[in-house]
Amino acid sequence: MENIKFINRVEEIKKLKETEKNNFFLVLKGRRRIGKTRLLRKVFPYAYYIFIWPDKSIDWIIEQICREQKIPMFKKFTDILEYLLDKENIVILDEFQNFLNVDKSVYGEIQKVIDERKLNKKFLKIAIAGSSYSLMNKVFNDSASPLYGRRTEETTLKNLPAGELYKEIGYSIEDFIKIWAVFEGVPYYYELLDFNLSPEKNIKRLILLREAQLQEEGKVLFSVEFGKDSKTYNTVLTAIAEGKNKLGEIASLFSNKKNEVVKYLDLLRREFRLVRKMTPLTEDAKKSREGRYEIIDNFLSFWFYFIDRLKSYIEQERFVELENNFDANFNSFVGRKFEKFVLSLIKDKVIFHDFAFSSVGKQWGKIPNTEKDKNQYEIDIVALNEKTKEILFVECKWQEKVNAEKTAKELSEKAKYVNWNNESRKESYAIFAKSFSKKIKEFEGKKVYCFDLKDISRLLK
Repeated sequence: MENIKFINRVEEIKKLKETEKNNFFLVLKGRRRIGKTRLLRKVFPYAYYIFIWPDKSIDWIIEQICREQKIPMFKKFTDILEYLLDKENIVILDEFQNFLNVDKSVYGEIQKVIDERKLNKKFLKIAIAGSSYSLMNKVFNDSASPLYGRRTEETTLKNLPAGELYKEIGYSIEDFIKIWAVFEGVPYYYELLDFNLSPEKNIKRLILLREAQLQEEGKVLFSVEFGKDSKTYNTVLTAIAEGKNKLGEIASLFSNKKNEVVKYLDLLRREFRLVRKMTPLTEDAKKSREGRYEIIDNFLSFWFYFIDRLKSYIEQERFVELENNFDANFNSFVGRKFEKFVLSLIKDKVIFHDFAFSSVGKQWGKIPNTEKDKNQYEIDIVALNEKTKEILFVECKWQEKVNAEKTAKELSEKAKYVNWNNESRKESYAIFAKSFSKKIKEFEGKKVYCFDLKDISRLLK
């Protein structure tokens, strides 16, 4: 598993290699553990690698760099930079946003180095990596920042695709989906797995048991972002992880101060990129009053639900109860992520690659003329083609021996409430399940696609 970080990084490697032909000041962003550092070191194997510590003085950092790189002792960080660039060395600066805590005047000094080298057409090849979306944006996208407009290239490293990961590791498709539900496409976590153990045992070993390696991982992932408002953000994220995903439900935890909660939700969405707002697919997202919120990252979603909200168990060393909670709730957690897994397969065109869908997402809404507690319908996934007026309704069931005909009938009933080209659309259905008691190919004259885990495995391979 040593090279897992470079599965399907072909496009990223190609893009970064292209920059090497000319001078560059490139920025690589992405969540912690996604593989930024190893990608840069693979693309630029002879570069000088410099890590910026978050909690040391600038003098200590400079001294440490000079010792590590075996170069003369300098007094200023930019003297190190100039020295290496003068010798035509590519330089990688990792966790670059940490200068905000250490000494943000360094950014102004680096700006002068860049401008002078550009003006005089001198060697300039610097690659920047950073894990904090909000702080990296502050450094590079804030017009008041010295480095605003200086980058020549910016790339955000994303999760590895499910199909590429599945082909690499030795789990069955069911076990793979369980692992993906927690670790998604973050390569580092897969390197920690013991493939002789079940997914459940691996998750317990890495996250739940006493002194587990990743028990504090969620805290590390967001602590650098939030600062003094961390309690508020933590409460919001825990609420969403628990299933309180509507504004009113979250606001109930803050004395119903909706305006205040909206402010934090907007920051979590736009500045921190930890939360997304969902609206029914057929509605205008800007006008819809049906907003729901979800945590984007699978690991954080798991961590807030199974670790953070039960941290009193950890403090009291009640690890048996922590495990019991996991055993009781993990299957339903995977069921929710199975829907996201299927959605990713559709978006990545692993399945339905012949359908030119213009939009894919979740659909829900009100059922007219029904009692208040029964007036909502919900469809796991809907895919639309605006040109051909095709619409696909998808149900995801993390269950064995699913009755496809019964599920198709339920989908057909819910589809009636979806207001989209009702007179002219062409409907079809898809059902995803662990297994079926019986598959069907059509229902009331409409095409039905049935995918069990064997089908999904075949498609991924």
